[in-house]
Amino acid sequence: MYDMRQKWVPAYLNHVFCAGMSSSQRVESSHAFYKSYVSKKNTLMDFVIRFNRALRHQRHNELVADHVDINEHPKIKSNWPMERQMVKVYTRKKWLEFQGQMYESHGYYVQQKAVGDGCMVYDVISFQSSSVSKPRVLSHNQQMDYISCSCMKFEFEGIPCRHMLAFFRINQVFKLSEKYILKRWTRDAKVGGEHLMGQKNVGDNAEKCLMSRHSKLSYKVAMVIDKASLTDEGTDFLDEQLDFLLLKFKEINCSRSIDIGCQKNKSIEGVPTIIDPSEIRTKGCGKRLTSSKEKQVSKSRQCRGCGLRGVSHDKRNCPMLHDGYLSIVFMC
Repeated sequence: MYDMRQKWVPAYLNHVFCAGMSSSQRVESSHAFYKSYVSKKNTLMDFVIRFNRALRHQRHNELVADHVDINEHPKIKSNWPMERQMVKVYTRKKWLEFQGQMYESHGYYVQQKAVGDGCMVYDVISFQSSSVSKPRVLSHNQQMDYISCSCMKFEFEGIPCRHMLAFFRINQVFKLSEKYILKRWTRDAKVGGEHLMGQKNVGDNAEKCLMSRHSKLSYKVAMVIDKASLTDEGTDFLDEQLDFLLLKFKEINCSRSIDIGCQKNKSIEGVPTIIDPSEIRTKGCGKRLTSSKEKQVSKSRQCRGCGLRGVSHDKRNCPMLHDGYLSIVFMC
């Protein structure tokens, strides 16, 4: 393991771009996120429902962050033109990281160390550094006009470090070159992504085609909503256009369903009609034998008081017995 330390120890991997994440950080962050939604006690159905809920929450947070990046601009702390430039380029989260590096760059000064063939080496020293701490080394390739720092923060995270920004400030570099700006950290990182997805060869997979079209349209609609919601006029205009588009799409879908129905009817013509087979009794035991009591015809109800059949009363409420009882009472 020690002989292979250059392949797994983070100190030896700073020159590889990892977006600031370690090998296990991504897994741990994902586990921590999903643990708030699912647990080992969930059934399979509950797990699927909760997992989809977590994905929806994650997508919602992403849309909220995109909305904030488009419509809000953080406050700047200085009048340095580079700060005003990057506040319009970086996303809010990356801008706060860049602003922190820019603020800390004021605590460093630069000294020229050596001059080589087309390359100049500088030491970036902190004002509060002790005799034990070592300065960072900057290498400036004059032919390519490129700067690299020994801390490898730009190579590892994709954001200029405080030492590079200190060099830019002292040499009066007022605008950050595009070679130091990664598109993945900018507000326009998603622009063009839907076109790349639409150009992929999805073959005959209808589900992938549907997802590709849905993703392409979702991004454009989100951009339109963000722009229209800034003003009342834009909101009203978009509302009217959406109503018109809904009616138009209903007509398109109806005409498409009619065409599909006609094609199905044409394909059905010439096919012989298949009749259901005749029903037969399943094999097994026959009907049970009925007893003599069940065969007897059910007789109508008979009142034991008056002896009549088919009446709705019995001996307890027979009217003849009741009238006879009343006559006896009156006679007494």
